[in-house]
Amino acid sequence: MKKILMILLLLFVTGAAAETPRTYYVPQSFDFAKNYYNTYGSPDITATIIGSNEFERGQTVTLNIDLMNRGKFLGFESDRTPSGTDEIFAAKTEVLLEGKIVDASGIVASLSSAQDSPIEVKSISQQVGSVRSGQNAVTPAKFDLKIDKKAKAGEYALRLDLTYDYQKNVQIIDANATQQTYDANYWYGMMSQNQTLKVKVKKQADFEIIKTNGSLFPGKDGVIEITIKNTGEEEASNVVAVITPSDPISTSDDKAFLSTLEPGDTIVAKYLVSANSKSVPKSYSIDTVLRYETPEGDIKYSSTLIAPVEVKEIGFFQSLFGWI
Repeated sequence: MKKILMILLLLFVTGAAAETPRTYYVPQSFDFAKNYYNTYGSPDITATIIGSNEFERGQTVTLNIDLMNRGKFLGFESDRTPSGTDEIFAAKTEVLLEGKIVDASGIVASLSSAQDSPIEVKSISQQVGSVRSGQNAVTPAKFDLKIDKKAKAGEYALRLDLTYDYQKNVQIIDANATQQTYDANYWYGMMSQNQTLKVKVKKQADFEIIKTNGSLFPGKDGVIEITIKNTGEEEASNVVAVITPSDPISTSDDKAFLSTLEPGDTIVAKYLVSANSKSVPKSYSIDTVLRYETPEGDIKYSSTLIAPVEVKEIGFFQSLFGWI
């Protein structure tokens, strides 16, 4: 078995293309006298989001990123003129092997967002494998994203960092043209690239309870008014606000039809509710969900909103005369 000397040289290069190494270390055993050609070129990885890059606030999604190697072989120049059959064979073999300068191996991809971004990257770095020039990665890099519930509609930047190895140089030694055999020394470098990818948070209606008016008394019915605001960027039409009270609050009137809410608009939903006679005077919560239509005609439901409702203690005169 032929012995191949693997020499790993860590060259850190930033940007989308290779830079000429400024400093490097070559051990004594690396014989440059056997180097016939200097080659030029490098890998160049381009990332593309697979599928839609537009998501809704509050979602946790998986972002699939395809990697393609657009590396180009830029050419070579002679470093040593071969003489004799064995050296000519070695030189031809070196040219063939050095064509792999444009291939990327051991690709590691990591994705990050700005510190104040509403998009959180939940995944760690991904091992992508090797990608030859002109080819795509066998499988995409997958990153889980969590989009904040309060994220504003718009475009957000994510930074994709890539590091990988590439074959920087090859030397052929002990070439035998007659037997078509040789040994080789390989010189490897490391490259790094980064790219900005954009994801979008969709425009959509969103809701917030501004205040609740009205009070309840144990064993009595009462009207409560829940003021709701559309804090999103999109109109919501045919809005129905449905409440789900729990003990000791109850209602037979759980729906309020609110028509249309433009962005920034507020509207009041009214409900007749009851507090049972054993209610303890304090503040209670009523779950509220809005059903609405988007401008495209799709039916959507809001997240659960909490409306505070206070049950008050019956006063002396109210108890004496039986009125509230």
